[in-house]
Amino acid sequence: MNTIRLKFRKKGLSIYYSQLDLQRVMARALKKSGLPVWYSQGFNPHIYMTFTLPLSLGHESECESVDFRLNEEMAEADILKALEDTLPQGIELVGASAPDYDARSIMYAKYDITLYGAKSDILNALNRYETSEQAIVTKVTKKGQKDINLKELIKDINVINEKDNEVTFTAIYPAGTPININPQLLLDFLKDSYGIEVIDAFVIRKNLFDKDLNILQ
Repeated sequence: MNTIRLKFRKKGLSIYYSQLDLQRVMARALKKSGLPVWYSQGFNPHIYMTFTLPLSLGHESECESVDFRLNEEMAEADILKALEDTLPQGIELVGASAPDYDARSIMYAKYDITLYGAKSDILNALNRYETSEQAIVTKVTKKGQKDINLKELIKDINVINEKDNEVTFTAIYPAGTPININPQLLLDFLKDSYGIEVIDAFVIRKNLFDKDLNILQ
C-alpha cells in the first residue's frame, strides 16, 4: 500500500467549495479515475483521504494537497493522467508523489491579500496596525471564544503592489497546530478599528512553512 500526496491549486469558482464539498469532489474524481485506490475496511468502506491543511471558504490557493492510498505502485505521470478530466474547473493538478513532509510540521502559511478601496485609506490602516502595540480580536472555535493578539501572531506584513483603488500585501499567519488564524480576522480588524471601507478582498494562499519558516514544497 502506497500513500500518495496529490498537490493542486484551488482557483476560480472552486473557492466556494466547502471542505466537505471538496472531500466529495476528490472522492468522485478518484472513483472515476480507475486508479487502484485503497478503501477502508468495515461495514461502510470509503476512500482514505487526508487534506494537509483545509482552506477557508472563498480563498484561492497555490499549495493545496490531499493524501490517499494506492494498492500498488504507480508513476506520477500515470496517476495524473488517470485523473485528467475527473476534476471540476478551478481544481488544477500540480503533482502526485509520496508525501514529502508530515502535515504536523506545518506551522505557518503565507498569503497574498488584495484589498479594493481607497489606496490612501488602506495604506494608512496598515501603517497604523504596524505601529500599534496590540490588535486584539476574538477567535471563535468549536470550544468557544478566545481573545488573541494578532500582533503577536502574524509575521512579515509587506505591501507588494499599490494602485488607485487597490493594495496588495503579503502576510505570514500561524497555520495548522497549535493555532490556525483565518486571514479574515486581520481584515475585519482593519475595517472595525480604522474605519476603512473595503469594497472587496481577494486572498490567495501561496506557501506553507515549518516552525523555522522553511517552505514546505
